[in-house]
Amino acid sequence: MIIGCMAGLVAAAQACLKDSDCLTRSRPDVHSMFCVDNICQKVLPPGKHCTRPTECSSYSFFGPLACTGKCKVENECEYGKDDNFDSMYCCRSIPQGKECNPNRPGSLSGCDITQSCLMGKKGFYECVPDKSNSWLLGVFLSISGNIGINIGINLQKKSYKQSHIRLFNMNLQTFYAGCFTYGLGKILGYCSYLFGNQSLMAVLSATGLVSNSILAPMINEEIFTWKDFSAIFFVFAGTTLIVMNTATSHKVYTLCELLKMYTRVETLVWLGFIILVIIVLFIFVKYVEVNSNWELPDENMIFLRREGVWFDEEGTVIKYTMVLAYVCLSSFIASFTTLSIKSLGEMIDKTVAGDNQFIFLTTYCFIIILATCTFFQIYWLNRALRHYDALLVIPMFHVTWTLLSIFTAGIYFREFEQYTRYQLSVFVCGVILIFFGSFFLGSRITNKTYIKTKDIGMESEKILKNQ
Repeated sequence: MIIGCMAGLVAAAQACLKDSDCLTRSRPDVHSMFCVDNICQKVLPPGKHCTRPTECSSYSFFGPLACTGKCKVENECEYGKDDNFDSMYCCRSIPQGKECNPNRPGSLSGCDITQSCLMGKKGFYECVPDKSNSWLLGVFLSISGNIGINIGINLQKKSYKQSHIRLFNMNLQTFYAGCFTYGLGKILGYCSYLFGNQSLMAVLSATGLVSNSILAPMINEEIFTWKDFSAIFFVFAGTTLIVMNTATSHKVYTLCELLKMYTRVETLVWLGFIILVIIVLFIFVKYVEVNSNWELPDENMIFLRREGVWFDEEGTVIKYTMVLAYVCLSSFIASFTTLSIKSLGEMIDKTVAGDNQFIFLTTYCFIIILATCTFFQIYWLNRALRHYDALLVIPMFHVTWTLLSIFTAGIYFREFEQYTRYQLSVFVCGVILIFFGSFFLGSRITNKTYIKTKDIGMESEKILKNQ
């Protein structure tokens, strides 16, 4: 009888009609009990492992489908391992613009961690993105950085013809001035990733094409044609479409989350693909160089030299393929710098906040990776500039690096999970425009050869007339 009475009291204590019937304190928190199906129980935020749909804070929206979400490995950093960790399902988050529960604290409202439960225009509380003006600073840093990068690249290109320049009444070595300006632009570009999504910052590098079309003729006296303008127009139009449909909310990741995301299968496959492409491109470039006039004086890979194999400078491989190989090799290496600076930036942010991250070996590993990738990125880009015009190399680098950064953002940071079907369709249209614009860039090789041949012919005619 005593046991039966206790069971009855427990059952009575658990019965409820609304959340306030379950509260033991005036201000609820994540450990409080809430009313779910007339029973007082604890609820779980989106992303946490679950065994029953009634455990999830999004149960009011999804019903029996609330506990069918895909678990994210990075959520272990925030929630840790609990009793439900062996479950393969996690609580789903209420979609953007859908009704949520404003009376429950924080993520227990059912919204994603990047959203808040606020009164919407439709007259009810809904999940809305956490908007911040910090992305505007990211846009400014990205544009400034891309201009600096293009000035640096063009100065490095100029150093092959002019070793010194006069600037502010100082005699500077052109190459080192270019490296300094390039490095400064890179730092500004890297900092922009701390204030905005990677996909947004990457497509803003289209501003580099506009600045390069002005700087290349000014610094290196290169010829600007209507095809260059067409390439810039289509690439810029494509990137504008992508920017206009990119979410301005920005999730800040902890070091633990960043490291956890590196262990996901899709991330490992993507990074493995990038490494494989880098190796293949490196071997191809070296094979062509040692079997042509482009071989370096101190070449160490002469074992790739083959009898009867020779690549002429007017041939298809050197004239058309090598520029793409150089640029792709540089841009694929550059894709690692984006991941490294994102991780390093989060650690710097934590250190400034008082949590010193420079006592860990991981921090210095990211610094080494960043420095190494940046060096080889500049090296191979300069190899391309040694043989081809900056008006060809820089736009091609922009196209390949931007697309790689966008795909990395989608795979590593999962920035497209919250995209609607319309946003995805516009994104695809933007990418198509970028590719269409890149077709015009190939004309720089033909134009360059045509101009040289034409100039030589004119000079020969003048010589014959003078004789």
